[in-house]
Amino acid sequence: MKVHVGCGTVYLQGWLNLDIKGPRTFLARTRPDLKARYVTTEGNYYGRHTDKSLESLRKGPRLDEYVCDAYGDFFNLYAVPGHIDELLARHTWEHLSIREARIALNNIRDYMVDDGILRLDVPDHEQTLLLYGKTGDPFYIRHLLGPRRDEYGFHMMSYTPERLQRLVEEHGFTCEGAEENIHIYPAFCLRFRKI
Repeated sequence: MKVHVGCGTVYLQGWLNLDIKGPRTFLARTRPDLKARYVTTEGNYYGRHTDKSLESLRKGPRLDEYVCDAYGDFFNLYAVPGHIDELLARHTWEHLSIREARIALNNIRDYMVDDGILRLDVPDHEQTLLLYGKTGDPFYIRHLLGPRRDEYGFHMMSYTPERLQRLVEEHGFTCEGAEENIHIYPAFCLRFRKI
């Protein structure tokens, strides 16, 4: 089983897509129109979002409707323990405090199969600060702090690749390396394997 946590407006085909319950978050079974609008494959993750640019992001957070298969998060994975083969989280991990991240990692480990894959994609705040220093572009402030559109829209933590690796490896995973940045802004995704 593959689990996509914090799916928002990216509905991955062949994955269990989870997001938190909210006034604009709907279940795919009740909103097939949203599922059809946002469905994509992992190889074309942002294929339905070709309109996004730094210019459009500068305007602030959009109030999109989200679609998921089930309401869940890192603490409620909507799965049977020991049955998750892969877990992907893009730009959700930084919304956890360090305490929450440690609890989430223990929970993820318990739900994963042996040799399971964990992929965490987070903002690169060091590169963001450098770009803000060079350009003064207010977009980079938003990228540092989060979209701030509601109580979940704040970044609680900032990671370097080394810090994220140390944290995750403390919880029974080994880092297999970084993946290519698929975003139009500074970010990195580390791939881990449960040991």
